[in-house]
Amino acid sequence: MGDTQGLASYLRVSRARVPDDPEGEVYAKQTMVNIARNSRNRHVREDMVPTPASGRRTGPNYAGRLIEFATQHWRPEVAAERVESLNRCLQRLEVPR
Repeated sequence: MGDTQGLASYLRVSRARVPDDPEGEVYAKQTMVNIARNSRNRHVREDMVPTPASGRRTGPNYAGRLIEFATQHWRPEVAAERVESLNRCLQRLEVPR
């Protein structure tokens, strides 16, 4: 959720729907489902939001959508500006030159 503009664009929602402090989200998965619930893209909603009768917390292709976002749209360097734990992780993974 740290790449707020990228996530909003991918899910086809207003940027205002994505939390400014992703690390403050206690139930991040539920937050993501609720963001997707407001998507202008029917396929995103069908994939990520569970039907009431399913008894599930996520839709049938929730993981697939997150994988697609992470591998094709996510900008970790942008997200790291907002998410301190990601920033620390990326710093530790840097290879000295």
